[in-house]
Amino acid sequence: MMNAAIEKLTSLVKVGTSRTSKNVNWKSLLTGEQPADEVLKVFQLENGLERALTSSNLKAMETYVHEVNKINTNNKVSVIGLFTAHYGDDAVAKALVTAQSNAKTTDEFATIRQLREDQLSAWLSSEKSVDNVFTLLKLREDGYAALASPKMDVLDDYMKLVIRTNSGDETLLQTLTKGFGGEEKLAMLLVLAKDDSRTSELATALQNALLNKWMASKMQPEGVLTTLKLDGGVKDALFNQNLHTLTAFISMYNARNPSSKTSLIETFSAHYGDGVLAKVLYSLRSDQATQVLASKLQMQQFKLWLTSKKSADDVYKLLKIKIDDFLEEINPKLQILDEYVAVLKATNPQVKTDMLAVVSNGFGGEGVLARKIVSMLKQLDSINVDTVTFPATEYQKALFKRWFRSDIKPKSIYSQILKVDEHYATTADIAVVDRYTTYYNKKNQPPNVFTFNDPRRS
Repeated sequence: MMNAAIEKLTSLVKVGTSRTSKNVNWKSLLTGEQPADEVLKVFQLENGLERALTSSNLKAMETYVHEVNKINTNNKVSVIGLFTAHYGDDAVAKALVTAQSNAKTTDEFATIRQLREDQLSAWLSSEKSVDNVFTLLKLREDGYAALASPKMDVLDDYMKLVIRTNSGDETLLQTLTKGFGGEEKLAMLLVLAKDDSRTSELATALQNALLNKWMASKMQPEGVLTTLKLDGGVKDALFNQNLHTLTAFISMYNARNPSSKTSLIETFSAHYGDGVLAKVLYSLRSDQATQVLASKLQMQQFKLWLTSKKSADDVYKLLKIKIDDFLEEINPKLQILDEYVAVLKATNPQVKTDMLAVVSNGFGGEGVLARKIVSMLKQLDSINVDTVTFPATEYQKALFKRWFRSDIKPKSIYSQILKVDEHYATTADIAVVDRYTTYYNKKNQPPNVFTFNDPRRS
């Protein structure tokens, strides 16, 4: 049998059907023990799979494989096995799909199709799971470009074969989710893929499948926010590609739950809290990369507060404003409150409040606010800190201006504003009255009169 096989292969070479390496030791080769690299070298199929699949030597190697398997019934080899051992599963799979679509003859097409089937059968025989094949095809390394790769067709074909053979229930979404490292990573990959014309169609379909999976699991928008790892901070979330995924889910959620609609800003507020969210959005408005989105979301937050009938006092509380906030030249919390008061008054003309009233109410009255501000400014003045541009100075002036316009005399501040008897006044109370007295006296000074001396009269 060995001699007949050698004669057949030698004859094949002699008649010119195939060109192989010279001085082939067919006897050694027919044992089937030679490494794949050596076998491919014999048939000159080792220098590129694309060339190998269109080479006339491919038929010669098929004959060789047939003869080897006749001789070695217990240790069979295959063309696909030789190619895989030399080039790797992923390269072979990709090349076969491309070669099949480029086949110029019926015979060439049939050969390539058989090799593709052999590859799938080999994986099935070795009990490889669909997840195993995803790894073999090195699809994760391809990133979102994998969705346009011929290897994706191979994965899909193998999955169908597994389902038919084993009555499995694998889905492409499940395989890609696991293969790419979880839902968060797959979702981000799909966002990128949707912007590429080569992958947009499949990416859109897969994203819809992922969103529908979450809907079927009765996930809420805040749960999806966590799944997508948008819970690590507002700033990081706004820079994260998966913000688009969350927005898409909210749109689907609202379409299917018209009685409980939500929004991106409500989802962020529910997770981070109104106060934290407001402050971060305000700071991001000065960042060119997030200015437009942050400004849009901040205005949506104001509208959400208006819809839920939040007063300026309510917003003061959720911002958790403290006396230290008056020691920054531009304090986000005070700026946000000021903007909301403006929006509130523009929307509801009947609202007559202002920032001084809101802040005073927040501290428990003008007297409490005055004590805290004056005490703080007095302490800073003692160590030569310039506080001219601090909000604390601005609010002190606003208080004094209001008292002066109300014709409150300095000595009356104790009873009318500070609510204390002058004889029991604290150091802070006295400081308030002293500073107001200076302001009051300055305001009551007569205007300077300039006397013009005409030199001609002297």
